Amino acid sequence: MDKVKGLITESDFVELSKDFTTQKERLERVVADGEKQLAEIDDKIAVGDNRRELIEQYTNLEHLNREIVETLIDYISIGKRIPGTRNVPIEIHWNF
Repeated sequence: MDKVKGLITESDFVELSKDFTTQKERLERVVADGEKQLAEIDDKIAVGDNRRELIEQYTNLEHLNREIVETLIDYISIGKRIPGTRNVPIEIHWNF
């Protein structure tokens, strides 16, 4: 409207139009990034809920069997014995 009324020049209108287009594109990217991050958070929450169920299922165990061990433990790393001691480093990598 201002361009038609002669309140701004053609070059000012073109410059403002470019600025608006640039800002619009930037904001669209920001929104897309935000939606992507939100989806990732939702995925992490869903995985976390499964972990909670898994932990609650196995919190009051009376005995340990192979099935439970395979469910809870991803792998176990056993290092070399520390010279001069009887200590052997062991790392348990859990599935949660």
